[in-house]
Amino acid sequence: MDGTENGVRYQFTVTKPGTTPDLMKVLVALAIQETDLVFSRARRKLETGFQFLKANSECTIEGGTECGEHLAKLLSGFLIKQVGEDGFVVRRQYRKSNQAMGAR
Repeated sequence: MDGTENGVRYQFTVTKPGTTPDLMKVLVALAIQETDLVFSRARRKLETGFQFLKANSECTIEGGTECGEHLAKLLSGFLIKQVGEDGFVVRRQYRKSNQAMGAR
């Protein structure tokens, strides 16, 4: 496992049939708002990034920092509550720290 900061990305994909991509969009927005309350918007923008693909009901979050891990945990918890533990998958992607995603 890569122990460097920003060494992991979490790719969340909703797999529950009949779930609209808008659900993921709303849950990502809620997780971002909560993370901003805990860490500040500036810190979140500096320490983590995310990509949302509406067509696939997919979101990738840059982890590896306290802020990024918090954001990923929140989204995971929100997804469990809304679609159940079997309604989505999370894939961990390990990489070098110089391949960071852009902050949004």
